[in-house]
Amino acid sequence: MPENRTIKCPICQKGDIITLYTPRTMITTYGRAASNKKAITYFKDEKYTIISEKCPSCGNSKKKIEKVLKHGKEQSNEEVLRRLKEAGLDPSKLK
Repeated sequence: MPENRTIKCPICQKGDIITLYTPRTMITTYGRAASNKKAITYFKDEKYTIISEKCPSCGNSKKKIEKVLKHGKEQSNEEVLRRLKEAGLDPSKLK
């Protein structure tokens, strides 16, 4: 069942955002053809619905926070280069 949760802002990691959290659920539907009855089970992913209008710390809008929660935060070029070097790859030789 949905419940109110307070999470840290996914962009700045400082401000508190009020969300409505829906946990992952299993849904069973039944299909029937002629004399066969078949149960089909599937999972619905967890979902965060933002209630706050904006982050009190960084001031980012509700739409931007929802986008970052859904798709993840974009990494900067410096972060990507640092991770490539840590993995032992030479970024100048990659296409």
